Amino acid sequence: MLSQIVKVRVKPGKEMEFAAVSRTMSGVVEANEPDTLVYKVFRTEDPLEFIVIEIYKDEAALQAHRDSAHVAAVLPRLGGVIDGAPEIGKYEEVVL
Repeated sequence: MLSQIVKVRVKPGKEMEFAAVSRTMSGVVEANEPDTLVYKVFRTEDPLEFIVIEIYKDEAALQAHRDSAHVAAVLPRLGGVIDGAPEIGKYEEVVL
């Protein structure tokens, strides 16, 4: 398994728009990506900062997510909402 943790800062006044797009995306991912094991959005203590936690079965599942039509459709909607580039950390599961 591998995961991504994506930190997103939104523009003031755009919090609800980001939350609505995120809810839609989460539902579409859950319905259409069986190898995406977790796709959850959280708000931090800072009301303008959100964290997306994504867990994928493998690299192919992550690539399928990135290449999906629903991701391509949502990215332009986020352009006017996000304040700067997201911070993306990618992590591989430690198998003991």
